[in-house]
Amino acid sequence: QLAKQSPFASFQEAANTLERWKEPILSYFLCPYTNARIEGTNHKIKNIKRRAYGYRNLERFRLRVFLECTGNTTGSQAA
Repeated sequence: QLAKQSPFASFQEAANTLERWKEPILSYFLCPYTNARIEGTNHKIKNIKRRAYGYRNLERFRLRVFLECTGNTTGSQAA
């Protein structure tokens, strides 16, 4: 409430932002899971595609993704 009544626009803006995001912020503390790991994996895969300039062989691309995302060189999901 004090931030909303502040003469500084930046405080008012921050207060409005927190109010708009109140429910998602509180939800995180009730269930502290995010999709950050999946987003990181997607980012790695996109970088692999960029570096490769297109794979001719889909199997090689799949193995490169397994190698860089899991450290597994066999392509199987077993650890």
